[in-house]
Parts: sequence; C-alpha cells; structure tokens
Amino acid sequence: MTTKIDVQFISDSEQEHAVQAEVSSRTAHFSSIEYDGKTFFVLTWVANQDLGLKKPEWVIPIGAAPYRDMPEAAAPCRWRLENPLPASLFDGSASRQVRRQFGVEAAPNITFKLKRPRHQGH
Repeated sequence: MTTKIDVQFISDSEQEHAVQAEVSSRTAHFSSIEYDGKTFFVLTWVANQDLGLKKPEWVIPIGAAPYRDMPEAAAPCRWRLENPLPASLFDGSASRQVRRQFGVEAAPNITFKLKRPRHQGH
C-alpha cells in the first residue's frame, strides 16, 4: 500500500540521530527538524517509497521535554532527553494526558527526501 504524501515544501533540515532518549529501557535516537524557527524531534514518520519522500507524523518541540545539550565532540547526539519516553507514544495507544505531558504535536506540513540505502558490492 502506498501512503499519500501531500508535497507542499521539501526540506533538507533534518538532522538524523540528533536526539537520544530511553524508550522501554532501550536507548533510541530520533531525527530533529527545524520548521518556522522551531526545533522539533520526530516521533514517527510517514513514508512513500515510490516518491522517495517522507514526512513527520508526530513531533515534540525540543523544549517541551527536559533535555541536556550534549558536547559536540563527545556525544553521538545533540540533545539527550532527561526522562524516558513511554512506548505508547509510538504505538498509538498514548492517552491525551500522556501526549500533553510530553508536548506531542501533529507535525508541520513539511516533507523530506528519503535517504537511499547504500548497496554493497556495486
């Protein structure tokens, strides 16, 4: 099944693995995006392989959850969230209260190019 993506603005302001957080006792990394002067980290993406595009589905403004700036040279990410994220934010079962607690917002209407996987042996 192909997911419809309404392309209004294609951006290259995605920074992969910029945000680190604990989810279900595991370390997870999230992309950050910038839109309208604000920085968000992306919880979930919607992708269309045929078009080679993706768009964020749910985002959290970087200031909505307590975080630490990470030293550039030593850290694998730019920010580290102080509090674990519940798995319910990713499987669609989060209550309105949990979404509000973590500042979850519907994503801005912005689209990104899918990164092409690198093939071995060519």
